[in-house]
Amino acid sequence: MLIVDDFPLLRHGLKALLSEHADITVVGEVSTAGEALSIAEQLRPAVMLLDMDLPDMDGLEVLAHVRERHPQVKVIAMAGPDDDSCLTEAVKKGASGYLLKTASAPLILAAIRTVAQGDTWLQREMTGKLFEEFNRLADVRREENTGSSLTQREVEVLSLIAQGLKNRDIAEKLYISPRTVKVHVSNLFRKLGLSDRVQATRYAIRHRLITL
Repeated sequence: MLIVDDFPLLRHGLKALLSEHADITVVGEVSTAGEALSIAEQLRPAVMLLDMDLPDMDGLEVLAHVRERHPQVKVIAMAGPDDDSCLTEAVKKGASGYLLKTASAPLILAAIRTVAQGDTWLQREMTGKLFEEFNRLADVRREENTGSSLTQREVEVLSLIAQGLKNRDIAEKLYISPRTVKVHVSNLFRKLGLSDRVQATRYAIRHRLITL
């Protein structure tokens, strides 16, 4: 077990807590990413308790490096209660667990033992935030994939709608018939799941088809 945290009081407290339990051996407690990577290389600890906010390197970079070079090392990411922005990235980069620094001793012990056995651990308070973020990313990808299915002409029509042009004006601008414009509008609304021109304008602005 390797503890990585630049706050001495927390680091020493964790070491004292873990040392009381015969099934957990602390092989080191360090304050920098450089020391963590060095010990990971030398000792290959079964579990690394990793602070996400280190002075010499971003915790996510350390996590990615350890998982790439030493995949057998299970990493539990630790962050403050107001610092959940790295949760999704930590999970994506291979963290086996995620703890808040405010976690109780029983939770910390449970997380370490669970991860050491090859399972994953996520503190209950963070579960909702993780699903919210993954759902948000899924919505973004869905929008992007749907947007990419538009034809070049439909993109042109969407851009002109966002500029406030009516079907007749769009037809004149593109040298096509109003009936053809109506077909393009219907198709792009269907593909993007839009119901009116206001939504179309918002979509165009969000995807930078026009600038304000």
